[in-house]
Amino acid sequence: MVIQKIKEYAKLSSAHFALLTAMIPLTGAIVMGETDTLLLLKVFLIGLLAHIYGFAFNHYNDVEVDGLTHKLNERPLVKGTITKRNALIYIISIFILAFLLAFSYLDIVILLIFLLGMFLATLYDVFSKRISGMDFILGASVATGAIFGSATVSFHFTEQAYIIWILAFIQTLNLNLIAGGLKDADHDSLYGSKHLSTKLGVRVENDSFIVPRSFKFVAFFFGILYAVFVFASIFFGVFDLQMWQVLSLIIVNIAFLYVTYKMVYLKIFVRLEMRKYVVLQYNINWFNVPILLISVNPWAGLLIFIPIGGLIVSNIMLYRTVFRPKMM
Repeated sequence: MVIQKIKEYAKLSSAHFALLTAMIPLTGAIVMGETDTLLLLKVFLIGLLAHIYGFAFNHYNDVEVDGLTHKLNERPLVKGTITKRNALIYIISIFILAFLLAFSYLDIVILLIFLLGMFLATLYDVFSKRISGMDFILGASVATGAIFGSATVSFHFTEQAYIIWILAFIQTLNLNLIAGGLKDADHDSLYGSKHLSTKLGVRVENDSFIVPRSFKFVAFFFGILYAVFVFASIFFGVFDLQMWQVLSLIIVNIAFLYVTYKMVYLKIFVRLEMRKYVVLQYNINWFNVPILLISVNPWAGLLIFIPIGGLIVSNIMLYRTVFRPKMM
């Protein structure tokens, strides 16, 4: 009984992508040269708690919308395995714990950066379905998380840090505006969501997946823009990489654009198929950052495997699958 309840709270927390989000402030610290394992662990935990807060609160706010499709019936608030009251207590408790960890730095600026990131995440959770373009607010929240990680090391920010912050912002747009907008097209259009993807005409009609050219342009624009910043940072010497690393980045970004192509040109909306592409896009886009950070810390390359491992373990434990969480 206790184990099952823990699993339900893990689902509420979107555990399948928790380690990926937790990497954001961690990369901000690593790019500034932090090597102390305990300090990196602390930053990682704050990132993990921020993820839990953001995703659980998002599920709390979207429970009525999620209830419109039976394909999201694994979500605890939709199933009723967690009450809204208990979910709110959980969310507040997570926020307090994250706040206390951020407060332990005893630096008002670091604390304010943390609070700004959480405030922007809260704005997104409350208004994402009501106001168009809130994906940019979420992107700013995630970038603020990276800034927070960097600030825990020093306020003398490097050019490399600025690149990581920019990539965190664009990556969020790729994953939330594009992948998220496509993934939720079936019920967002029914609810009359103001999400930018819906405003651009992404919808499902009699199982046919309608993705207008305007949205396809936006999807490829942000994918290419991300790659431009990656390779410009190498070209101008911000990151000093070996040839095999550059070739790896070329392959990674081509793969990302290919997955984006498959997503936007899907003719029939099949959520199981869309889950596969979303998972691929999330992870492939992430690969860029650890490869870039190898020039700062050779061990940073191992960060590639942490989100993948977390995804696989959580999916097996919660959904008895490997790459396709049923809550997406």
